[in-house]
Amino acid sequence: MSKIIPILLIGIVLTACAGMPVSTPLPESLGTPTSQSNSACSVPTNWAIAYSRSGGFAGFNESLTLDNGGNLKVQSERPPADMVKTISDDQVKMITDLLVQTCPFEVALDKGDCADCFVYDLDIQMDGLAYSVQASDVTLGEELHPLINALSLLLQDTGQ
Repeated sequence: MSKIIPILLIGIVLTACAGMPVSTPLPESLGTPTSQSNSACSVPTNWAIAYSRSGGFAGFNESLTLDNGGNLKVQSERPPADMVKTISDDQVKMITDLLVQTCPFEVALDKGDCADCFVYDLDIQMDGLAYSVQASDVTLGEELHPLINALSLLLQDTGQ
């Protein structure tokens, strides 16, 4: 029952945002690596993610950090939470696969005009390369959606 409420809220927010006129921003790469060029991403040996999700109808402000060792730390102001745990090897492999599929993390810079949408911030370190990505429910592209969805589920699985 507790998982139904966030799903309903997300559905309501997406329905509300769908009817709003949205200007199409020109795509601008936010995922440019800060060190060397990496047009074809390979399976990373070492990676770390800092992810935050804020906004939405209920005013969420949640974040997590996760690394390739499965070390997960979740912090949230609303709803309140502070938790550290280790995720399974299968979950680590799933996130690793999603990082490879999503790399080089190109999304539109404009967060869009949606008052109750979520805003997603990602800082990703992969084998010495650093990526920063920011998107909202309006600008979140198909290529980034599976990774954002998986990270959001990790937030929910920790009691969010």
